[in-house]
Amino acid sequence: MIWIIAVTLALGVAVVAVVILNQGEGPPDYQTSLGGKASTEPGEFSEPCGVCVDSAGNLYVLDTGNSRIERFKADGELISLWGEPGSDENEFNNARRIARDSENNIWVADTDNHRVQWFNSQGQWLGEFGSLGMDPGQFSHPMGMAFDSRGNLYVADSGNSRVQKIGPAQNVLQIFPNEPAESNGVGLFNRPQGVAVDPLDNIFVADTGNNRIQRFTAEGTFLSSFGTFGKGPGQFDTPVDVLVDKDQKVYVVDAGNNRIQKFTAQGQYLYEWGTTGMAAKMFQNPQQIAEAPDGTLYIADAGNHRIQKYTPRSPYLLDPGAPIVGPTRPVAP
Repeated sequence: MIWIIAVTLALGVAVVAVVILNQGEGPPDYQTSLGGKASTEPGEFSEPCGVCVDSAGNLYVLDTGNSRIERFKADGELISLWGEPGSDENEFNNARRIARDSENNIWVADTDNHRVQWFNSQGQWLGEFGSLGMDPGQFSHPMGMAFDSRGNLYVADSGNSRVQKIGPAQNVLQIFPNEPAESNGVGLFNRPQGVAVDPLDNIFVADTGNNRIQRFTAEGTFLSSFGTFGKGPGQFDTPVDVLVDKDQKVYVVDAGNNRIQKFTAQGQYLYEWGTTGMAAKMFQNPQQIAEAPDGTLYIADAGNHRIQKYTPRSPYLLDPGAPIVGPTRPVAP
């Protein structure tokens, strides 16, 4: 659909623009990046692996190489930071993923400390749970996390090749599969790294070692899967994270191919963007993806030491030949 818009300005100049409805699916619009050099300076990062956004649009970056969290306004202004290397409270060891709950508390998969820590939005330490092991509530290199509508937390217990469902009181509600073991069987995992929850509380798991996405009910019943190893559309090389947006579309961080792919909830391929490099819209080992309330997407581009920011694709396009400017005749009163 095409519209022709003409505006007459006070000086008798008409501006004419041809506006075209931008139909169909397509990649979001690149806006900017935060960081971009390996540094300990505030506002810079060293291999950032995690991102999440609170209900006000503030961005939290898990600055993995610097063992800290940096908090930014939506415009990129640094608000605060906290954390340091170690294994005590408010300390991290190769922390790889971050999530926020409905109260804007920030949860961190403290991966090489084999635990989960959580904080309020200002960085005050609130608690932790987990230790190295295979028992319920123990972890081996926990990675992706996501909350369902009831406040339950799903954790990709990567080293144990399972997902643990943790209740609001940090009690283990369920583990799937029941017995941790690396496998390519239906409903089984090989070192999963990403978890997402859709508006219906279905669970999507980035089954990293099997190069596929698996979908389950909230109770862990297998529903479907999609993806195989490769470089083509709908194929993956080390998918490390998954996100379900407010429209129930699925984004997959295809780290080995340095790209992001988007699908329907049923796994139908829609489009992709990204390739290997350092320029805008290029990636070096992307890790986590997060969506802000307004639909803005943030991607932790770990190898480039930056966070890339994208906004939803505009539904309208200006014709390349527009605007057309020319003199006009005053209109008689």
